[in-house]
Amino acid sequence: MKRRDFIKYSAVGLGVAGLYGPNAFAAGQTRRRVVVVGGGFGGATAARYIKLIDPSIDVVLIEKNDQFVSCPISNWVVVGMKKISDISFGYQGLAKRGIQVIQDEIVGIDAAAGYVQGKKGKVEYDRLIVSPGIDFRYDLIEGFNDEAKKIFPHAYKAGPQTVQLQQQLQALQPGGTVLMTVPDNAYRCPPGPYERASLIAEYLQKNKQGSKLIILDPHQKIASKGKLFKAAWDAYYTDIIDYRPEEIIASVDVDKKTISTYEEEFEADVINFIPDQKAGKLAFDLGLVPEKKLWAPVQPLTLESTLVPGVHVIGDATDSLTSGPMPKSGFVASSMGKVAAAAVVAELSGKKAPLPSFANTCYSMVNSTEAIFVTGVYKYDSASGKNIKIPEASKTSPGRSDYYGRCAEDWATSIWSDMLS
Repeated sequence: MKRRDFIKYSAVGLGVAGLYGPNAFAAGQTRRRVVVVGGGFGGATAARYIKLIDPSIDVVLIEKNDQFVSCPISNWVVVGMKKISDISFGYQGLAKRGIQVIQDEIVGIDAAAGYVQGKKGKVEYDRLIVSPGIDFRYDLIEGFNDEAKKIFPHAYKAGPQTVQLQQQLQALQPGGTVLMTVPDNAYRCPPGPYERASLIAEYLQKNKQGSKLIILDPHQKIASKGKLFKAAWDAYYTDIIDYRPEEIIASVDVDKKTISTYEEEFEADVINFIPDQKAGKLAFDLGLVPEKKLWAPVQPLTLESTLVPGVHVIGDATDSLTSGPMPKSGFVASSMGKVAAAAVVAELSGKKAPLPSFANTCYSMVNSTEAIFVTGVYKYDSASGKNIKIPEASKTSPGRSDYYGRCAEDWATSIWSDMLS
């Protein structure tokens, strides 16, 4: 057992007492420490559940932001159904549970020595859980420079760009055009762009008469909950939504405010450009993604990295070819956090990790009151050595309803509480 009696923050000349008070990390020689990097759905859940399963373990959560801002429900903010403050939360609840929360940005790892390196210093660990999230593949699009990033917000990481897109919609003149792009697989929250399209269409219908929404989608059809979204669009938005499947973006022009496919150029007053995606930068910085690949491979039983021993990778950054056929969603990330927590506690206790199971529940609003949903359940299959979907336990809603809309808000409240309280 390695001794983990303190956190070294020599890079800024501060000891633990200086940062967190004289009793911080007053651990004995046999204390075990798990460091969790990333305070989103996966990381915050993992930190909380390790402490729930075994309170004797020192748990350190390192997150570069001072608040968690929820991607689920952020589409509601875009159209004014919620405020950004309604989906933003601090980490005080985890701190009250005895979890040490540090605001820092991790830039490297020494797996052999057992520590992560932050901009402020380094933190030692016995096991490490990393939830790197996603990043964007701007390099695929000609003309997508820094200026394009400023004026064509993706709003697909909840925060300042969510508010920026909301403000752009508010400033749109009646009769104007909004254009949004859908990323190609794999990407965070498969139904997310289509929920956003639905809510923007309703917003235009109510507030910007005569306006249009063009959707450029590389898929052959709506990629998630397709029949349900199409039924809603046919019922409510036929005069607003111009849906164009199999459209591949080739370039953008910042000065002209245009998006070009290989066949046509589109001009719009507001452009919501959601790029193709890859694992977050941290996953690459820590060597968790193979060369020329986009996602981090993991062991299906424990979600431990196949590249870096002692490091578990959870959430959207994982490679579904190894983690299992699960969508990249907040609920799946939370589920992965619980699986990783159980595996780490077992391993630190010299026990075998329990067989994993995962779940997904995703609600999507099709207007300000009605929602649709999809559920999925996944288990480890010993015969194949993979995590597989259980067909009989997975389904989509029979239709849309106000009741499902109320369930969507309850879902958000419940999962936020589960990860942060």
